[in-house]
Parts: sequence; structure tokens; C-alpha cells
Amino acid sequence: MKLFFYKKVFFPGVFGLIVCFSSCKEKLGNTFHHQIISQQLLNTTEAFHINNIETYKINYISDDLAIEGYIAKPKQTQANSKLPAIVFCRGGNQSYGMILPNSLNYLNFLASEGYVVLASQLRGNIASEGVDEFGGKDLNDILKLISIARDLDFVDPRNIHVLGYSRGGMNTYQISKLTNNINSLAVVGAPSNLFEGARFRQEMYDNVMKPLIGDSIQFKNEYIKRSAVYWHNKINKPVLILHGTDDKAVTLKEAQQIIDSLKISNKTEFQYEIFEGGNHSLSNFKQRRNDLIFNWFNTHNK
Repeated sequence: MKLFFYKKVFFPGVFGLIVCFSSCKEKLGNTFHHQIISQQLLNTTEAFHINNIETYKINYISDDLAIEGYIAKPKQTQANSKLPAIVFCRGGNQSYGMILPNSLNYLNFLASEGYVVLASQLRGNIASEGVDEFGGKDLNDILKLISIARDLDFVDPRNIHVLGYSRGGMNTYQISKLTNNINSLAVVGAPSNLFEGARFRQEMYDNVMKPLIGDSIQFKNEYIKRSAVYWHNKINKPVLILHGTDDKAVTLKEAQQIIDSLKISNKTEFQYEIFEGGNHSLSNFKQRRNDLIFNWFNTHNK
């Protein structure tokens, strides 16, 4: 099996990718964890750099696949100090929605609040091996990051949270019932009922769901596995749900359905806010969105 990773190369007016190949069995230099097969401290002069934050591109092993990811961490001034962590779940599918400089800037922002941030490109794109199943075996790529985070010398294993946007929010719901090694969840613009989503966006069903999951009749159970509204009682961690009324990608109905389901099941450890006029990522309410997320995680640190 071959590992490939890309390096960003900048020329005036040009952005390029150089694809590099090496054996995934070879560890390239010292790394934070034995499951991380390579890591690279990114150039601190790049646009996404934030002072006192170190950003590493990593490659790690998940189901014997080489997966690309990132770790953003504050520069620690005290030896042996341990910080809480956020596992960030990206949106999109396959190579669409991959973590790029704008996303890295957000990861660094999260880290600037005193968190170690880990994120995965997931499998099945130009950076990682495997096939994207849109909430299938790709969940193992997130679970592996949680496992790695718990072993890192600079992470407090008692304080690990999961944050997901869009498809990453769907994955966050799914992850919550697969591990007990996290404290809390936060989702933004998250699908919770893929059947409703397919009705809302036919092109999403035709171009993403059907090719990656299968049709919703023959593979009905696979859609249910990805739709938290059907198993809301298995969301066993405190969850913060944020959604905008002007979300063109994921209908507000999905957020309302999961919120109503959690209320009916008398779940007490959840909070939600619906943003009037908010877009899919709530980028038009950045301050309020970020304040809610950090307050939620800080409240659920031990």
C-alpha cells in the first residue's frame, strides 16, 4: 500500500499541488504517536498562521489506509502540561470540502482558545486512500483520531470534544454512540434525517447519497444509520445544536426534528439555538456561534 500526500506550492498567481509517494509502512522522522506515520510542521509564514499556534499536517493509519489529517496546538510553555482537545469533523464529501487553508485558519482559531485540535481529511479523496462512504467506514478515521488524541503527551484524555459542520455534524452524531471517550458534542448545520435531506435537495441525493450510500429504498437501513433522528436516544453525550433558518444545504426541518426528538425523550443535556437568517455554516453569526461552542466545551471540561 502506498501513502500519498500533497505539498502546497505557491507561485505568483498560481496555486499548485505536488503529489509525493512513499511507503505507508515507513515512518518519516519522529512523530507524536506510533499511528502517525509522518508529520510536517507547516510554514509559519502561510496565510493560515496564528501566533503561538503550531500546525502539523499528519498522515496516520486507519483500517490499514493512509489518511491525511492535521493537528493544531498551542505552543506549550510548561513541560508536561496537558490541554483539552477538539476533534473537528469536516463537511463535504470525497475531495469536496477538504481541509484547505481557510479551514486550517479555523482550526488554528480553535487552538488559540487553549485546545489541541485534530482533524481528518477522511478517506476517499486526493489526500487519503480508500473510499468515502459518507458516514460508513469513514467513521473509523475519526475514531482513530480520538484514540490518538487520548495518547498524546500534550492532551488531557479526560477532556476531548467533537465539533462537526454539515456532513461532519452527521458524523459527530454517529460518533457519539460509538465511543465513551468524549465529553460533549457540537454540531453546525448538521443533517439528522437523510430522507428529509434527499427530499430537500434532489441533486444531493442524486450526486452524493445515491453514489456513496446506495438508493434510499434498497439501502434504507444505511440511511437510518446516518440519521440521528431515528436513534436520538443513543446520543449519550451532551450536545449543542446550531442551525440557521437560511441554510440552503441542510433544511431547518432536520434540526427541528432532532431537537423535538431529544425533547420528547427528556434528554436534559442538550442545548440549541436557531439563528434567524443564519446560513449553512453560520458564518454570518461568527461571534455568537463561536461563543456558544467554546462555552459549551469549557462547561463540559472536567
